[in-house]
Amino acid sequence: MAEELPLVTIVIPTKDDEGTIDACLACVLAQDYPRDRVEIVVADAMSMDATREKILRVAEAEPRVRLVDNPERTRAAALNVALRGSRGEIVVPMDPDGDYAKTHVSKCVDALAASSAEQLTIVPRSLGRTLRERALSAASAVELARGEDPGTALLGAVRRRVFGRVGLFDPRTKCEEDAELATRVQKAGGATAVRRDIVVRRPSATSFEDLFRRHYVLGASRARRAVKERRVDSLRELVPVAIVLGGGALAATSTVQPLTPIAGAAYALVTGAAAVRVGRREGLVTIPFAWAAFPVMHVARGIGFGVGVVRSLASPDWEEAPTFDEAHAEP
Repeated sequence: MAEELPLVTIVIPTKDDEGTIDACLACVLAQDYPRDRVEIVVADAMSMDATREKILRVAEAEPRVRLVDNPERTRAAALNVALRGSRGEIVVPMDPDGDYAKTHVSKCVDALAASSAEQLTIVPRSLGRTLRERALSAASAVELARGEDPGTALLGAVRRRVFGRVGLFDPRTKCEEDAELATRVQKAGGATAVRRDIVVRRPSATSFEDLFRRHYVLGASRARRAVKERRVDSLRELVPVAIVLGGGALAATSTVQPLTPIAGAAYALVTGAAAVRVGRREGLVTIPFAWAAFPVMHVARGIGFGVGVVRSLASPDWEEAPTFDEAHAEP
């Protein structure tokens, strides 16, 4: 029965999303989870466009929708603000640029109920519409050595109770805040789960400039987490740095050693083979876009990781995880 189901807090982090917030709120309000077991908190990063006006217009007609301010402006901080002002036993983030099925919340709740996990991670799929977008997205999901999808993770749902043990999200985390939380959950003896059958589609990079920006931020964010936790999740995180440093060293010494053209040819062959794998899945015409995408991603992530390490060592910007006192959470 509906009264036996857990109360769910849907959190929508927003920032200048006037073009997508209406559709997002309509999607959230159309979820098939019992409406009396859902509260909706929109945490806005002080938007400068019409986002806030649109949210307030919906909130006037729908009492389940509430707007709160997120002055720190990161997605992680938005989740913290929403947690402190909500009551849901399960928290489900939903982004304005995402394409969610009407069963999304129900599936996330069922997935947590079917396991002992405290945190549910899902793997988003691309919304790429043009050949270039499809190629850039597919290239982002290809691991050069094995052709596997490394799976950029996305927080699907989390049990509210876990924050009392491990603290809230690191508010200065730029992306992949779920990975940082998962580390603390596991250290505290909790479990996490990954579900690939809960489908969320998100926009892919629309240009090479956008692709560079995304991977630079990703590299810098992972470097910050590596310095903070004093470990790297996988040695493959260091591959882009090695490519940047090694390529730079070979280019600088190309007049005194014969290895530069050999290394360049080897890199072109490896990335070309990966681009062919993309082409087999997305269409042969995407091969040139995918082939060009690999050096953009590697350089961006390598530079981002290097800059992130230097910044984090020179000026650490983290403290202990913000505490969460559920007894003082505001309803």
